[in-house]
Amino acid sequence: MTLADVNSSSPAALEETLRDKRFGMVFQPIVDLARRRVFAYEALVRPHLHSSPPALIADSARHGRLGLLGRTLREASIIGCPDHSLFINVQPDELLEHFLVQPDDPIFNHRQPVFLELTEAVPLQRLDLCAQMLQEIQARGVHVVVDDLGSGYSNLRYLADLKPRVVKLDRELITGLRPGSRRFTLVRALVGLCNELGAMVVAECIETAEELSAVMDAGCHLGQGYVLARPALPPPPIAWPLG
Repeated sequence: MTLADVNSSSPAALEETLRDKRFGMVFQPIVDLARRRVFAYEALVRPHLHSSPPALIADSARHGRLGLLGRTLREASIIGCPDHSLFINVQPDELLEHFLVQPDDPIFNHRQPVFLELTEAVPLQRLDLCAQMLQEIQARGVHVVVDDLGSGYSNLRYLADLKPRVVKLDRELITGLRPGSRRFTLVRALVGLCNELGAMVVAECIETAEELSAVMDAGCHLGQGYVLARPALPPPPIAWPLG
């Protein structure tokens, strides 16, 4: 879903959301598959006055509040999960509003590693500028995550130019994955490429024990999905489904 696909809500509802923090945060584990333990938690927003997270993001972008929303959510994420590494979603347009490079941004005060996950494609005409901003953030100890690897050429550009520490595979590669299939061969090849570039690979949206076994066989380092744990507050433990 794109920002343009979401119906507008009133400026008053947005201002109330930002002022009174009319949202909740939930956290889903990202699991170290070799060690069978939590590697980090991804912070996910659950708005109260908007129909969905995309609606809140679209409304904030429409009214020029995307940077402020992002900072507010980062602060809430760190408050809600103070003792674990965090994956925090960021819209590419937030990089252009310069909130993230401010020295007092909440991500620079978290006691554990922070991974910024780019949740939408960076327009290629702005890739150089975004890469420059991300390099500044990386130099201050924050890691970059590229989402949806395998969904298009641009993602390979991000892998080359943004130097991510972690890469998430496109969910369409994971659904129904089984050893011996052509998709399995592709996933294993992408993992090998990321290994060469020094990036860990997350298989997300794992919903069955069979998919979990397949992504492990393909060499994925990290896993995320309902079969391991659903998003919750407080941050939930994992339930390992394999013997």
